[in-house]
Amino acid sequence: MSFPAPAPALPLTGATRLVGMVGNPIRQAKSPENFNPLFARRGIDAVMVPIEVESDRFEADMPALMRLANLDGVVVTMPFKARIIPMLDHVDEAARRVGAVNAARRRPDGTWEGGIFDGVGLVGAVRSIGLEPTGLRVGLVGAGGAGSAIAFALADRGIRSLSVTDREPDRAASLTARVAQAGTPAETLAALDLAQLDLLINASPVGMGPDDGSPVDLSGLHARLAVVDIVTRPATALLEAARRSGCRAAGGAAMVAAQTEAIVEFLGIGPSESRTTAQTK
Repeated sequence: MSFPAPAPALPLTGATRLVGMVGNPIRQAKSPENFNPLFARRGIDAVMVPIEVESDRFEADMPALMRLANLDGVVVTMPFKARIIPMLDHVDEAARRVGAVNAARRRPDGTWEGGIFDGVGLVGAVRSIGLEPTGLRVGLVGAGGAGSAIAFALADRGIRSLSVTDREPDRAASLTARVAQAGTPAETLAALDLAQLDLLINASPVGMGPDDGSPVDLSGLHARLAVVDIVTRPATALLEAARRSGCRAAGGAAMVAAQTEAIVEFLGIGPSESRTTAQTK
């Protein structure tokens, strides 16, 4: 997936708003590389900075960080997506169902609101290959935080059915029970039958390593099956096999792009007045 050329970054001034990327470890985080160019393209006078918080200090240090007057939002990664929830004044329905938050914003009244955007990003990735989720038979590999957010987002968009497999069967069973309770037919399987699916999603860690194989048996791939692998490596065994089989396919970059756009909208930081003025001259 190609991205627009980066816009010149706004100079940092006393008026620049801060957005934190909070996790531990944080060195591998790519979010600043995605958010800061988008801020620049939109003329938003904000900067995302990585912040590593010690795990055993999170409950003490995070509230202090959130009291910074010029901090407008945080993007949260492992292992803090669930632990931040008690610190927030409002949590959206999707985050409540999943039990995790990956972005929070300061509201005009000073309170903090959190949400989860993995599902929004996945829906964007599906749309990037020309599909709408409505009516699809979906197979999902991985029932963790990202997989759960994806499952509920797809259910909310009217998929026909959901089949889930996970290396922890109890976790998959818990997810399918909650999705089914919300009104979407869902089942837990030891292995997915690709012939019975319209859309296959890998939300597991399989594929993150360069020597990883596929999270599913590739012999069942067929050209009518669409595939989304949320792993952010440009090529995975699953994606390469899907493309060889003629499947419509998208990798993690498509999900990240859609998720980044959605979080920037959620944060609600407006464009810099100086940049807006310059662009209209």
